[in-house]
Amino acid sequence: MQTDQVVERVRAVYNTDHARLWRSIYAFSGSRDVADEATAEAFAQVLRRGDEVRDVAAWVWRSAFAIARGELQRRRRVEPVVPIAADVDVAGHDGLGELLVRLAVLSEQDRELIVLCHVGGWKPGELAKVLGEPAGRIRVRLHRATERAREILENDR
Repeated sequence: MQTDQVVERVRAVYNTDHARLWRSIYAFSGSRDVADEATAEAFAQVLRRGDEVRDVAAWVWRSAFAIARGELQRRRRVEPVVPIAADVDVAGHDGLGELLVRLAVLSEQDRELIVLCHVGGWKPGELAKVLGEPAGRIRVRLHRATERAREILENDR
């Protein structure tokens, strides 16, 4: 059941996190459609869950990425994979499309973690609570993913 208090909690997270979440999902998936759908569905689901969600921001971020991963898996089964266009310009960020193309060779887990930290702005300690993993493990995974990304970017020069 939705109460005014639940709606206000969700609205506060929407106002502070929506744009950053959408950009993060877009950077992760390379698809505006996936970013639109995953972000909207995560907020719709948290509203339906109401008071059972304690940390709305963490729940929305975790759910949006899970929805995006599921949609990407579904698309890989039914549609040919369309590479990210290198000429994509997202909100005035020239070259973002090219960066996304180059980082698309990373594993989905590495790309997700890099995006959450470097696009989403989550610190490893905060992200540990969202993902339900120890902060030390997040830091190690982020370090390794960043090293792999650095290799890719340096070798493509």
